[in-house]
Amino acid sequence: MGDPVELARGIITEQVGALTALGHLIDKSFEAAVSAILKTKEPVIVTGIGKSGLIARKAAATLSSTGTRAVFMHPVEGLHGDLGAVAPGAVLLALSKSGHTEELARFVGHFKRIGGGVVAVCEGGDSPLSELADIVLAIPERSEAGPLALAPTTSTLMMLALCDALAMALLDARGFDEQQFARFHPDGSLGRRLLTRVSDVMHCGEEMPIAQGEATFSELLIEMTGKHLGMACIVGENGELVGVITDGDLRRLLTRVDSPMNLTAAEAWKQSRRDPSDVPVRCSTVLPSSLAVDCLQLMRESAITVLVVSEDGTAPAGIVRLQDLVRAGLG
Repeated sequence: MGDPVELARGIITEQVGALTALGHLIDKSFEAAVSAILKTKEPVIVTGIGKSGLIARKAAATLSSTGTRAVFMHPVEGLHGDLGAVAPGAVLLALSKSGHTEELARFVGHFKRIGGGVVAVCEGGDSPLSELADIVLAIPERSEAGPLALAPTTSTLMMLALCDALAMALLDARGFDEQQFARFHPDGSLGRRLLTRVSDVMHCGEEMPIAQGEATFSELLIEMTGKHLGMACIVGENGELVGVITDGDLRRLLTRVDSPMNLTAAEAWKQSRRDPSDVPVRCSTVLPSSLAVDCLQLMRESAITVLVVSEDGTAPAGIVRLQDLVRAGLG
């Protein structure tokens, strides 16, 4: 038994060499494959058997998630009915190290009678698959990495790299951007950042604490306590936003005023400002359609923990808190 660390290093070095050789083989056939896939209006069918089939499944998933519709079809299942899903004009992406797998060759032959072009990923040279294919993306003829050089290692790595390169070339050709990527990955971190709107996370309706400016201090406390959001919007006679008072503001108020129970909600809000002598400024609001991640940045830059949501910039329609945004996975 050899040194496992040295063995691992040797295998990786060998595979790096194989990938370098693969890069040197990329030629106009790769451009032709990109062009053929871009032209089809049907989903790309990706196929393979054994370990090549596993890489084919991953290739189909990568294509689908980056703007190229694709599905995996097992060659044997295809020969027993799944070919019914293939429409004329479809493109087949077939993976095989040697290109001699009999079931795959039979499947490709039947596909050509129904579908359209065939792009093969296999070793160069004569093989049933390369003869059937319209376009061959060749991988170098390299020994598999490892002591026995039998298990698919280097060959599957090269197939994976070539299919990833194909998916990225198609992504670039389609002008596929972050917004489109986010739509296909709504629960991923990028999807949440680019798709989550304030309306998705805001508190509104009965959840929203609102106190009229002329309400008593006791009524203000009851409203804030009952809604459990640690704040309240103070509004004027016509429902316009006057300001926001938080639990922290109340604590500041209690250190300044001996008899807060004699204050109205509006007076309490004014007295709770960091500098009560300052002329109150109009409270800023955000739209329900605003990106939640933009609100998070605004809160952090302004050192605040809550924003008022308003359709017209006057009447409060909801509130969004820093902790709501963090809980949504944006922070």
